[in-house]
Amino acid sequence: MRLLARAAIAALSLAFAASPAAARDAIPAEHQGDWVPASGGCDSAVRLRVAEEQLTLRNGSDSQTWGNVAIPQTFFGPDYTGNSVVALPDWDGEQPFTVFFNADEKPGVTRVDIYHEMKGPQNAQLQAIQAKAKKLAERFPLNGVPLKKCAAKPS
Repeated sequence: MRLLARAAIAALSLAFAASPAAARDAIPAEHQGDWVPASGGCDSAVRLRVAEEQLTLRNGSDSQTWGNVAIPQTFFGPDYTGNSVVALPDWDGEQPFTVFFNADEKPGVTRVDIYHEMKGPQNAQLQAIQAKAKKLAERFPLNGVPLKKCAAKPS
């Protein structure tokens, strides 16, 4: 159900954010850095690395980076006045996951939504999307996990 809702929201985001300014936005500096599971330490091998124009999922030595990140200003609707910020990697492509900064209006908490199992009948296209998302969520076990930002290491 959440994947269906996410797909609907993403479609609406595309409609609202059709201007070139919506895609390829710089991710705000306060959200850049390494984000690890809130229940663990900053030495965690599993993390989300946020750069100005890229998002990277890491699990030990395994990592994958996506660019073309959009920060759709109307993701939550045109009247939204909260403090959550959404980042969508691979804006013109598959958008493999959604990052919620200040998730659920909680400052300093980030959440990555990769996969939500859908019950019931599915056509072949939806089955393929579900399989790919599940594989990504298994590869990078951050799906739905509250994340905290780690302090930058001195140079």
